[in-house]
Amino acid sequence: MKKLLLSMMAFVTIASFNACADSNANQDPTLTAKEFSENVQNFGRTVPVTMEKENGKYRVNFIITAQNFEIQDSKENAAYISMIREAVENETPIHVFLKTNTNEIVKVDEPTEEDIRYFKSLLTKETRSETQKAVSVIPNQSTLNSLFAQIKSQSCGTSTASSPCITFRYAVDGCYARAHKMRQILLNAGYDCEKQFVYGNLKASTGSCCVAWGYHVAILVSFKNASGTVEKRIIDPSLFTSGPVTDTAWRNACVNTSCGSASASSYANTAGNVYYRSPSGSLLYDNNYVNTNCVLTTFASLSGCSPSPAPSVSNCGF
Repeated sequence: MKKLLLSMMAFVTIASFNACADSNANQDPTLTAKEFSENVQNFGRTVPVTMEKENGKYRVNFIITAQNFEIQDSKENAAYISMIREAVENETPIHVFLKTNTNEIVKVDEPTEEDIRYFKSLLTKETRSETQKAVSVIPNQSTLNSLFAQIKSQSCGTSTASSPCITFRYAVDGCYARAHKMRQILLNAGYDCEKQFVYGNLKASTGSCCVAWGYHVAILVSFKNASGTVEKRIIDPSLFTSGPVTDTAWRNACVNTSCGSASASSYANTAGNVYYRSPSGSLLYDNNYVNTNCVLTTFASLSGCSPSPAPSVSNCGF
């Protein structure tokens, strides 16, 4: 694992260096260097996992981030759209540039062979087991409620939150990091969980504003009810602050049509140690919580639905 993390750190350094060179060498010829730097943001190298056409544009989603991105369906973007489509089909990386302070894709570059090898080494279809032992079924409702309260108390902005706190108040992005940190709290208490991922054109209300996602994830816990029957519940204080809910209720909250057109295309349960699952079933892991803690720290001071898009977490690895 140490070797993998060192490899990731080296890649981030190389990618950052190459990104500066690429942004100058391959910039839009209709823009001056100053205009390019002011109007175009380097999103970096990443893997697109979905691409859906709607209302004269394509909605694109990438690994890890839950945010939606878009590219206008135009003649000027035809080559970029083709490049994205091919990358989705092959689950390979591309180099993405966004219109500054938006989620609009304005430029796409081909990956290097090194980029392809790196992301192929990260994404796997293999479910990795762990040596850490924990109880998979919480013994009763009372213990479940106590664990929920413990998790919720770690929300950013509360007096009992540790560092890094959990960004339940900022639902724009970061669900993957929140879920992984929640599982860590359970493990520290001697319990384990699954995770549930739901995919689609998702919309959800935080109570004060609406957010849009390409997927959402939370922990799925098992517990014994009063009659001794094992039931499952989702814990996700970003949407439900009063307690655990059924996975059906949770998925329904992710397609809140009062926030706009919304639909879920699929969902899947995974082992708790899975950090990210793509719609096609490829997996990523963050066993040392490096990405988890970095993302939570980056978003710690934020709340509500602004800023959107979320601040870049490209320095967090992957």
